[in-house]
Amino acid sequence: MPQSSSSSSNFINEYSLPQVHNNQTSVASKMTIRERKRIGEGAFGTVVEALLKYDEPKDNNIIQINGNSSSPCEWLGPFAIKRVPAQTEYKSRELEILRVVNHPNIVSLRFFFDKTSSNDNKIYQNLVMECLPSNLQNEIKYYRQSKYTIPYPHMKAYTFQLVRAMLYLHGFGISHRDIKPSNILIDPLTVRLKICDFGSAKKLELNQPSVSYICSRYYRAPELIIGCSLYTTKIDIWGLGCVIAEMFLGKPIFQGQFPETQLKEIAKLLGPPPNTFFFNNNPQYRGNMYTTKLFTCSIKERFEQIFSNSPQDAIDLLMKILVYDPELRASPRRVLIHPFFNELKSKNFKVYPRGSSESIELNLFNFSDFELELLGSFKNELKIT
Repeated sequence: MPQSSSSSSNFINEYSLPQVHNNQTSVASKMTIRERKRIGEGAFGTVVEALLKYDEPKDNNIIQINGNSSSPCEWLGPFAIKRVPAQTEYKSRELEILRVVNHPNIVSLRFFFDKTSSNDNKIYQNLVMECLPSNLQNEIKYYRQSKYTIPYPHMKAYTFQLVRAMLYLHGFGISHRDIKPSNILIDPLTVRLKICDFGSAKKLELNQPSVSYICSRYYRAPELIIGCSLYTTKIDIWGLGCVIAEMFLGKPIFQGQFPETQLKEIAKLLGPPPNTFFFNNNPQYRGNMYTTKLFTCSIKERFEQIFSNSPQDAIDLLMKILVYDPELRASPRRVLIHPFFNELKSKNFKVYPRGSSESIELNLFNFSDFELELLGSFKNELKIT
């Protein structure tokens, strides 16, 4: 959301560029970028928090951001700028996807520009996106350190928004391919959620192979672990199940020490993978199939053991998502109508932001026409009572 900022010297870098592209208007203008602090770093590059300002105000530079008009002379932001090496297959794909998607639960691209680094003389692509104050990983950690889990109303609201984003993405055939708590931005004061980091995302084409070594290990779907290259968007649904489980447990549910042992961790909950799983997803797989059952009870009882402090509707939802066979994994629209979310449909549903005694109302059912089309007949089950 745009806001004014004083011209304080509390920043790490400031520079002007002649060509900064506004993603909403497709107009390129001269702008000044003021980087305030580094907020992320990894193999992909860096993320900094920054403000932007037009250097040459023009009428068409008066823009709307989140429904707010902003004067062209004001600092806009704060934004998160993701800086990655330009002209690589993944990164051009990320920009392409972010320019197309438009959803309340997906981080939005506001500006983008290329800049040559003074450190290595390489060109870097800079994606200027909306900035939220936290992510789901930090929220889980906060409650774990307080010996609690995220409150159920919050958990349901966050999960519902995450699934809505998946319904939308999968409607375009886009798989995020790296669903995990650190890639899920949240605002604890408004209980809003947005998926971010589309560096691994790809539009999956039918019968077109894709790399199987994708997704962070703890959240990697079993078909990816065994080297399946003709997978579907259901790999994101597996990641969703891992994220829900982590909110309940306060830690990742499947923590394989190595990529090869990740399947064993899954087998501790789901039992040995059936032979059909290997045949359907990678008949050439020659790794450990973990055929020995590691527990004596039924799978349902095993879920109840692991999630002993969780309500039955949550356990039932997880049992429909954490399934070996991707075709049997619940689709986003089936997840959205699950009884786990019934509480959200009440007109009296409210949440209390962390540390607040004042409740807030959430607008979780503002489905677009495209979403309603994707829901089909399922939309009748999402009516608020």
